[in-house]
Amino acid sequence: MRKILIAISFFTRIPIKLKNVTDDEFYDSMILIPFVGVFIGLVLYGVSLLFSLIHFVNLQALLMVITYIWLTGGLHLDGFADTTDALFSARDREKMMVIMKDSRLGAFGAIGLILLLLTNWMCYTIILPEYSAALLIIPVFGRVASVMSNCFSNYAQGGGGLGRRVVEMTEPHHFLAYLAGLLILATFILGIPGLVASVISFIPAYVLMKNLQFRIGGMTGDTIGMTIEMNQTFFMVIYSIMIINFPLYFSLFKGLV
Repeated sequence: MRKILIAISFFTRIPIKLKNVTDDEFYDSMILIPFVGVFIGLVLYGVSLLFSLIHFVNLQALLMVITYIWLTGGLHLDGFADTTDALFSARDREKMMVIMKDSRLGAFGAIGLILLLLTNWMCYTIILPEYSAALLIIPVFGRVASVMSNCFSNYAQGGGGLGRRVVEMTEPHHFLAYLAGLLILATFILGIPGLVASVISFIPAYVLMKNLQFRIGGMTGDTIGMTIEMNQTFFMVIYSIMIINFPLYFSLFKGLV
């Protein structure tokens, strides 16, 4: 529990004061990031219940986007923007690594952020309020998928930073344990539709992982941020498509919430 609290304090804005945190405790807590997803999901779900009093779904969706950005401090969005700038720069691998380390936001990063946030907003308008239980799964899926990418990738040479040790310490048994927990949780909360959406969403997650391996040789701290943001958006889009196209399917196989 102490390591989970360390992870929550690092990956969110929640002020948790812990004394005498060792380096080993800090790095070990990084592998517990799916539990941070559970925490974020609980917060988002609770906030969505409050926002449901507004009775205007577009505004609810916008407030959910703002809440998520505030809660996470935009930490992974920063990695998403840096990686997008690098991947769309049409440069060689070495130059892309330099671009990723540049703290300035480029045109492609800005465009990518706008499109990502617009996609999330649109999905929220579909998911809220009737299917808001999906908020409990969305952040978990993104972080479990990032564990998959860390597990089956090398650390990209020249990346540097915190991500190296996270990638190196992630083992297959971590991903398998989190995958089993995710599928059980998705089925328990969302029913069969949640299970189906989770399984399908791992397809684009796998493609993203392989593309990062091909383009830059593996994972960095920035690409970990990208995988989290992209993969939870993949889940949101797929789940939203299922809601729109298979409403009867949802009514027959509803989950617990």
